[in-house]
Amino acid sequence: MKLLFRFVSLNLLAVAFCLAGCGGNNNTFRGPCSPPNGTQTVLVYPAPGATAVPDAFGLVILGSTSPLPASFDAFVMNNTTGNGVFFNQVTNSPPSPLPTPNAVPPFANPVFQPSGNPGATFVSGSSITVFLNNTNSFCHPASLGSFTVQ
Repeated sequence: MKLLFRFVSLNLLAVAFCLAGCGGNNNTFRGPCSPPNGTQTVLVYPAPGATAVPDAFGLVILGSTSPLPASFDAFVMNNTTGNGVFFNQVTNSPPSPLPTPNAVPPFANPVFQPSGNPGATFVSGSSITVFLNNTNSFCHPASLGSFTVQ
């Protein structure tokens, strides 16, 4: 029952999130926020499935087959509390070396793009999901992966 409640809460939050903050000129949902046609995007840092990620990680790194437009950002949700946080638009200057734990994208020559919110802190032990969001489209943020903070 608790899992069902979280699932329903997550979906309601995604809908409310889009009603409040997604771009677009009409009220027609256009499905999940997807990268441009032909572009694959994955969560690189923190790696999906990772545990003991610092609770103030403040940065996510996306890996794509080509650079994402400036209208894309990350929406980070605490599945345990139901609270979500916007991270800044993706940029083209990732830290070097990449922080750990990170995942290797399943495609060659990935373009790494960070999205950050340095003030974001999450409750220890929380499950976190990172969503891809397009602020220029009336869409549902698309899940990229989940991990757990320490």
